Amino acid sequence: MGRWATEAKLHLLKYCPKMAKQLQDQGKLDDWARKAADRAGDEAGQSIENGMFPLEAESEAKKNHMLLPSEEDESELGVDPNRLTDSASLITIPGVNRTKKVPRKDALRPS
Repeated sequence: MGRWATEAKLHLLKYCPKMAKQLQDQGKLDDWARKAADRAGDEAGQSIENGMFPLEAESEAKKNHMLLPSEEDESELGVDPNRLTDSASLITIPGVNRTKKVPRKDALRPS
């Protein structure tokens, strides 16, 4: 098994244990990892031919084919993003200060 296939397998075992167990029980985990690595390699090669920098092409291809979102994150994939609890959405930005400005006393004196 190649380096990318090993990386895909380890990622799946760590972040998608249910899927990994299912594939492992069917005897298809290594096959899935090889195919994911092959697809990523093909995409990276095509992206490089199209002018993308090699490291960027590899990174994007791995994200698209090998490094699946964790099973914990998948529960939120079909949900309206406006309904998700996001700690950043809890931060409030103060509105315009609507207090009446009082002129400074020294600004009223004639020069």
